[in-house]
Amino acid sequence: MTRALTFWSCEPGVGRRTIALDVARELAEEESSVLVLRIGESALLPDEASMAWGKPEVWAPRFASLTPAFLRNGIANPDQPFTSMGWNQTPPPEVTRQALMLLRKAFDWIILLTSPDACALEVLDATDLLFWIARPSATLKAAHAQMLDRLSGLHYPHAHCQTLLNRTDASSIPAFQVIPDDAMPGLRRRRAVRQLVDQLRTQPELYRVRDTHGIEKAQADVFVQQLKNQVQPELLRLLDSQNESAGDAKVAQKTIETLLAAQESIGGLHEEREKIVTRVLEEVLGLGPLEPLLKDPVITEVMVNGAGMVFVEKKGRLHPTDVRFASEAQLRTVIDRIVAPIGRRVDESMPLCDARLLDGSRVNIVLPPLALDGPTVTIRKFSAQKMSLDDLIALGSLSPEMRDFLSRAVKNRKNIVVAGGTGSGKTTLLNALSGEIPDDERIVTIEDAAELKLQKPHVVRLEARPANVEGHGEISIRRLVMNALRMRPDRIVVGECRGGEALDMLQAMNTGHDGSLTTVHANSPRDALGRLETLVLMAGMDLPIRVIREQIRSAVHILVQQSRLADGARKVTSITQITGMEGDTLTSQELYRWKNGRFEATGMVAV
Repeated sequence: MTRALTFWSCEPGVGRRTIALDVARELAEEESSVLVLRIGESALLPDEASMAWGKPEVWAPRFASLTPAFLRNGIANPDQPFTSMGWNQTPPPEVTRQALMLLRKAFDWIILLTSPDACALEVLDATDLLFWIARPSATLKAAHAQMLDRLSGLHYPHAHCQTLLNRTDASSIPAFQVIPDDAMPGLRRRRAVRQLVDQLRTQPELYRVRDTHGIEKAQADVFVQQLKNQVQPELLRLLDSQNESAGDAKVAQKTIETLLAAQESIGGLHEEREKIVTRVLEEVLGLGPLEPLLKDPVITEVMVNGAGMVFVEKKGRLHPTDVRFASEAQLRTVIDRIVAPIGRRVDESMPLCDARLLDGSRVNIVLPPLALDGPTVTIRKFSAQKMSLDDLIALGSLSPEMRDFLSRAVKNRKNIVVAGGTGSGKTTLLNALSGEIPDDERIVTIEDAAELKLQKPHVVRLEARPANVEGHGEISIRRLVMNALRMRPDRIVVGECRGGEALDMLQAMNTGHDGSLTTVHANSPRDALGRLETLVLMAGMDLPIRVIREQIRSAVHILVQQSRLADGARKVTSITQITGMEGDTLTSQELYRWKNGRFEATGMVAV
């Protein structure tokens, strides 16, 4: 089995080359094929193989099909006890990985001679045992700690790293020792090298395990949980000592890397160990198994149906995932991390909660006993990209003519109600419409859980507050709408009308706040008008239907119907103008619609 040894140092003149070459000669004496590979260093020997072979970018792809024996014979120099090859610069990652894989097949021993600055991650991945060469000095302990710290950041296990001290004794005979082992001081160079080589040949526990490709998922899951249990107490202690949370992520990552580097049971490449660090960091500070789903730009919604079942929405369609929580307790921990930053709570006494993530994504939580199959979490992801009406045209959600009409309607201060079903894109369209509001107007937004990201400089954001555990302290959307009238708004934007606040919203639209926007849940423009009537009645006012309809007629100018089609596409399926009343009936006319797979104008002219 091929063994790759890397010799490096952080300072010049410490004898790194001399020790590496002595080890190579000793290994080659027992008919072992040895390659000394110099990376980013000046030439070791005048007839290095690199002079004939050229750069790895050239020969590595070309010689990938050669047998190990043929490859070794093509490189080896019969006049030298070992073969020497040089790379003046570290090749690109893929080339480095491919070249080292070929060389591992061709030689029994590979000695990589390099420095930390020239050592790419691919070189560390190929290293079975790392030697750090240094001289005794007053700063040795600090330098040693710095070197181990650097290896932790590169996710190289400390168990497979040894430090060699190269020194001069009273007789000026060079010798070196292994730290912290104190058994080698005073040995002459030749004897010291032979003893070291004997260790290299007879102690397989010195090397990283390379009999598997990657880390098995079950093994990684157990290790992540164990590492998490070690990290959390240490992390909490460090954060308590700092009395601040600004550097939580950096402190956590540093702690995780240090603990991971101390584990020799987990082998694998740098990328695999990087994944473990990321997973533990997500477990300790993030949302655990949900983090990869939330980072995936294709996923628009994440649905957790208990600890053992997670679905996602992609392009309007639902897909099961293999994401699982280890237990219901882990899921409860994630839920607590969601609600705690916004000052909300959810438990058996208050099992329903609307919340939001830091990026504005909307979260709904239902706990047992209301959720029979365990805690349910629904996350509507908020897009980091600010969508404009032009972006919606590019996505096929509306036509250029519809865009022009809606833009003029917003600029002319028409009151607009966006209607649609759950997940149809109402909030996205509302955000896009806000981009057409002039910059010199003051906007007040009111939401149950803040998710609007209006694209304007002068925006005041208000968020409703639920009652506390004693049933006190509730601030409803309706109360916020009433308060907003005293805040000198030019426009009021209510994220969603779903209760008695609809009455106050209509009155605001009728009392000098033209150009206001809101959304309601409805399947069609006519259903939206009926739902507005129902919501007004929920305010508790015993108003005649005709009076309510008069309020709607004078307050609402445009109804925009947003729909999600069977294939998952989101379309503006209708733009309707409220034209007046005939008797006790509200009248309207459709201006644009989605019909037979295309957008079309109806021919009616807005008045």
